[in-house]
Amino acid sequence: MQNINDLCMGCMCDNHGEQVCSVCGFDAANYHCENALPLRTTLANRYVVGKAVSSNGEGFTYLGYDSVAACVVYIHEYFPTGLCSRTAEQSVFIGEDSFSYNEGLLQFVELYKALGSLNDVPALFKVIDIFETNKTAYAITEYVPGISLKEFLLRNGGLLSWEQARPLFMPLIAALRTLHDNGIIHGAISPETLMVGRDGRMRISAFCINSVRLSGNEMVPELFGGYAAVEQYDGTALTAATDIYAFAATIFRTITGNPLSESVQRREHDNLNFPRAIAEKTPRGVLVAMANALQVEPEDRTRHIQQFKEDLEQSDPSEPAAKEQQKAEKKAGKAATRKYTLIAALATALVLCLVFGIAAIVQNGRSKKAESSSSSDLVTSTVSVGDIGNSSTESKYSVPDFTGKTVASLLSNEEYQKWFKFSVVKKEYNSKVPKGKICGQSVSVGTAASKATPVELTVSLGSSKVTLPKKLKGKTRSEAYITLLEMGFDPDSIQFIEKKGNPTKEEVVLSTSPDLGESVSVDSSIIVYYNTNIVVDEPQQSSNEDTGYDFN
Repeated sequence: MQNINDLCMGCMCDNHGEQVCSVCGFDAANYHCENALPLRTTLANRYVVGKAVSSNGEGFTYLGYDSVAACVVYIHEYFPTGLCSRTAEQSVFIGEDSFSYNEGLLQFVELYKALGSLNDVPALFKVIDIFETNKTAYAITEYVPGISLKEFLLRNGGLLSWEQARPLFMPLIAALRTLHDNGIIHGAISPETLMVGRDGRMRISAFCINSVRLSGNEMVPELFGGYAAVEQYDGTALTAATDIYAFAATIFRTITGNPLSESVQRREHDNLNFPRAIAEKTPRGVLVAMANALQVEPEDRTRHIQQFKEDLEQSDPSEPAAKEQQKAEKKAGKAATRKYTLIAALATALVLCLVFGIAAIVQNGRSKKAESSSSSDLVTSTVSVGDIGNSSTESKYSVPDFTGKTVASLLSNEEYQKWFKFSVVKKEYNSKVPKGKICGQSVSVGTAASKATPVELTVSLGSSKVTLPKKLKGKTRSEAYITLLEMGFDPDSIQFIEKKGNPTKEEVVLSTSPDLGESVSVDSSIIVYYNTNIVVDEPQQSSNEDTGYDFN
């Protein structure tokens, strides 16, 4: 049995009681989070509270440990800012607005009860337990090792092509549809609330009661700029269209490398800008779907997630919008000059964003005023294709040499952020530049640049061949996945297949194809065989009378 005192409250690893964890560096002695529960607080005679990993107007989310099931969990506490405080006994003292507090408490419990009924949905974190104690409520959800999509993008050059992003995003559509069918609106889809697990699956996190996702009420709102729809700033009701806007905005950030302007700003000047390099290699159906889903006003926007899915799949995922122009030129036998080719590419991408959207409406008989599930109505936004950023002639800045640096270092440099708009347009093999480092830039070194000058970056994939490490054997399925991603393998090329081996407590790797130790191209497909002969310890039942809802 695990000794709780040996666990690090920052990562829940066994660090033998060290003050500063040798695994994650967490220093318990210097940890402080205002109004949060003290470290090692035990709830329901079962759940040990670790560090607070996030907080908002609804309350806290802690890393926790389930001492009965012997596993790491997340602990979500209802503790609305401004409506309550903490007593010395760690109970909650409710302020003057008890009505708002109790109403939010009821919504919190009902939300996690509803999520608990959806535990079979792969893109959601499973709800393990819900209970009320200390005049508040707690929800326990599963812990899955991983990182936010925001961090995932930083580690992978700042952006992904649609071909790379598609396997991550498309499975979420089924989850969103299930949520909406059950009356659950997330209200905060963003790169910060989507988690990429080490099992290769993206999940939706950070659920909150609706009051936290709207301005102008008793709760302190949490709105993510560039992803929150205008109705959230207006304080009106959340709908499926709210999630669709945020979901599309997240895809936009992923494939362009740049976030949208805040929706309230777009209401004044609605200019949806797809960078030329992105538009030329993105399927036209995706561009049209995005334009319709990112309409500022909710009545003009795609209204149902299934419609968004159908719009995304209107064209072959491998067929970029600009390819139509290339086919036409080839058929006509025209030898266009570089100058005219560039002009044509720009014009085509722009026209396709608008014309194909209109054509789809005509073809399917859609009407903007029709009461239906369709939302691919006439695109009213100004959709442009070009480089993002505004130039200024008042001052200049000499363009540095970015080669050998990481994209993350550029994005964290305040000086660079003032002068340049970076986007990663290409990844290529380069034996001279280490994997993950910049090996090319669109603007020459020493060029006099204006503020917000667009710079397209090329990121090295390292050497084209790698050796499958023998140390993969015995690693967990999730650890193996991350290792292969870091080596440069595409997520679509990695396949996990079940295989029965000797009994283990986790799904560990048994072998691979090609074999471990073999030199292979990072473009090749990898099959990972993992053990399914898992020994599971029988969990003991908790006798705590506070526990009211159990989803085990």
